Amino acid sequence: MAPIRLTVPGTLRYRAIAVRAIAEAARLVSGSTVRDPNDAQAHDVRDPFDTAVVSAFAEIFNNIVIHAYQRRGGGMIELAITPTDRELVIEVKDHGRPFDIAGVAPLPGELDEDTLPEGGMGIHIAKTMLDEMTYEPGPPNLWRLRKRLVVAAASAGGRS
Repeated sequence: MAPIRLTVPGTLRYRAIAVRAIAEAARLVSGSTVRDPNDAQAHDVRDPFDTAVVSAFAEIFNNIVIHAYQRRGGGMIELAITPTDRELVIEVKDHGRPFDIAGVAPLPGELDEDTLPEGGMGIHIAKTMLDEMTYEPGPPNLWRLRKRLVVAAASAGGRS
């Protein structure tokens, strides 16, 4: 399938547009449905697949805006979203400052109120939510996010 392409300014103001596109692409894979369109929360993501994809993507989008573009905008974020019947692949490209992913501190062995860091959790959250996440520093910087759909054995004909 040809990718769905979207380019948005690299500011938090445009995050909701990008997140909505990702949420709808995730629904194409998971098969989850939008509830009553008259419901103000009809576009909430509730399916675990959709939630994982949206959470991971939002963290990466935030990192690009905050770190690559240093909250100043001035750059674009390009998305190539490829849904299939079994996975969603999202390529996120920016022309901001490269990121040193090797410099991300590992999480402490045990997390509690005293050891949980205030910030710096976005990469860990994204890695946890996805099956694969890669980063190639640029410019352009390229993030590849992949989430596979797990089909439950009990529902051989359905999706989960």
